[in-house]
Amino acid sequence: MMFNRTKEFHDIIPAYEVKTLIYLAKKNLPDTIYNMANLEGNTYTYPEIQTLLDGITIGGHKVSEEQQIYDLKKSWEYLFSIIQSPMELNKNLFNSFNDIIAKNEALISGKFRTGQVRIGGTEYMPPKADDLSIIFSTELENIITRCNSKTELSLELFLFGALNQFYFDGNKRTGRMVANSILLSEGQGILNIKAKDKLEFNTLMVEFYDTLEADNICGFLYNKCIERC
Repeated sequence: MMFNRTKEFHDIIPAYEVKTLIYLAKKNLPDTIYNMANLEGNTYTYPEIQTLLDGITIGGHKVSEEQQIYDLKKSWEYLFSIIQSPMELNKNLFNSFNDIIAKNEALISGKFRTGQVRIGGTEYMPPKADDLSIIFSTELENIITRCNSKTELSLELFLFGALNQFYFDGNKRTGRMVANSILLSEGQGILNIKAKDKLEFNTLMVEFYDTLEADNICGFLYNKCIERC
């Protein structure tokens, strides 16, 4: 399923050096993982995530929350491993990220869902499972064609995954990693949706689901969530 966008979001020119952005992403990884986990309802605090990523186990939390943080870390490590090589924007890229992110949460990870899912807080109904493969192949090409910048492409790919819910779980996280693979490889920054902006993000996502209009959520992501050097 496609959505509408009328506003333009330009690339930064000149682009940043990719190695510099990767260094920044690695340096700020605890913050990025904290924000990603918080948006999923994970109760780990930022200092606790820093400590956990340093190899020290934190008590008082569910094992599933700890595993979610480790899986987010693995997804970023995978991104760093592929970012400086020629990268194909295809189904395998989405599946690879989802397999890491949702392996310990979903019924099936790394493969398109086989049943119907719903999104809380909206009447919008994601496509049927039988339609996902054709939607992915045709609409991915449409997105690539209509985007005039790599930044637009990254934002639309994030929304593309969130709207169609290709997987049983981890759709927004998967879309965020794909978006970051584009942004970093093109020297455009890092997409990091802050925990403090959670209410605004969730409100705009519901609006997006209900209307299929992407200008407001894209504006929020572009102006508030793309970190640059």
